[in-house]
Amino acid sequence: MKTAEGTVACGFAPFSDDVYGWAYRILGRHQDALDVVQDVFLRWHEQCQRERPANERGWLRRVTMNRAIDVRRGWSVTRRAQQSAARTEWAFEEARGEAEADEDSLRRDVAEALSDLTEMQRSVLVAKVYDEMTFAEIANEWGAAVSTVKTHFVRALQSVRLRLHPRWSQEIIR
Repeated sequence: MKTAEGTVACGFAPFSDDVYGWAYRILGRHQDALDVVQDVFLRWHEQCQRERPANERGWLRRVTMNRAIDVRRGWSVTRRAQQSAARTEWAFEEARGEAEADEDSLRRDVAEALSDLTEMQRSVLVAKVYDEMTFAEIANEWGAAVSTVKTHFVRALQSVRLRLHPRWSQEIIR
């Protein structure tokens, strides 16, 4: 729909929970996920000024994943060191800190593995795994054949498994 100024109006609200969920899964921190949602909203608004995306949810997924990966890469060693230094001397707190560090490491490794994928592979994998969409739904969203979507999913899964296997084979890959 065109506005009085001639720009295209796009609604972001129906997708805001999805955008937050995608960002949070990569970042694991509420505040960082909210920052990504804000960035994606601004990019969405700019895109809609030019032209409404044909595949709105797919566009938002791609931009959100890319932005979350960028944020993840930008975290400094100092920030991780500060979190590490905040642990108390108590054994319980130390164990909890190590578990959080492992979770943070896993999130970082998954984000890096996702960043190595093509946009289509990343989008299909996220849609299938995180959004629990069927291959038919993903194919419909992308305007692609179901067999093409399955091929991208299998290749993405293989790539992520290979990337995560050296460190995480005992914990998550079965």
